Amino acid sequence: MTNSPAAWLNWLEARNKNFSNPTGFLSITNLVWLTNEPQTIQGISGSWWGEDHTVFVHDSDTGNHSWTIEPRGEITFDYDGIKVELASRNSQLVVRPRDPNSQMLQSFEGVITFEYSPEFCVSAKLELNNAPKEVVVGSVVEGMTHAYISPGALVFSIEGNEYRLTAFDKANSEDLTVYYKDSTSGNITYGTGRSVNAFHQADGSYILDFNYSGNFPCSYTDFATCPVSPVENKLPIAIEAGEKKPLYRNTVEGLKSQVAK
Repeated sequence: MTNSPAAWLNWLEARNKNFSNPTGFLSITNLVWLTNEPQTIQGISGSWWGEDHTVFVHDSDTGNHSWTIEPRGEITFDYDGIKVELASRNSQLVVRPRDPNSQMLQSFEGVITFEYSPEFCVSAKLELNNAPKEVVVGSVVEGMTHAYISPGALVFSIEGNEYRLTAFDKANSEDLTVYYKDSTSGNITYGTGRSVNAFHQADGSYILDFNYSGNFPCSYTDFATCPVSPVENKLPIAIEAGEKKPLYRNTVEGLKSQVAK
């Protein structure tokens, strides 16, 4: 990875492309947790229910359909002229319609960020745990948790002060991922935290560039099941780098401003 303002602009372009995806998270118009009782879902036809790992729908026009979802898996398919996602989360089945004409997607004009700040690109050392351990964190969905494997904590300095953040493994990579909060969280940046990758170097150190701190999808929508940062990963300083809080949020009541009045 090249850490420079030019590389950061490429990252920013990729983030905008990701969030403007017509079938991405900003196109989601609903999040429905299924039970074994058939229910209607706003935005798509039919009566939907779940049993074990299988989703069923009875549609008066097209008949009966079913899909089996692997634990923690998801599938997306065309239905009623839009994309529909079925997923297994927290041992429950969920349905999320994805409409390219959603109000949230139409309102998106690009991610909002701080200017690139070299001071927030630091070298970090990994302090290993005695053995990799599972770390369970909360979720934006009440009662739901996420579990990750942590090899240890990244230790780094900013303006002469030392800090440490629990880091998580990335699949098939020597790089690590960090979920963190700082003193901007809930004000300038989104309250549940942001995510940033730490890039492994040949000498065993890591480059931790907070300018690449990105929001979780839940910063834009209620219809997500994102993790929150570990309780120990709250930095007492302001990380004025990376993505800020989005202007709007998609809720069950519709689009709402997240700008303080």
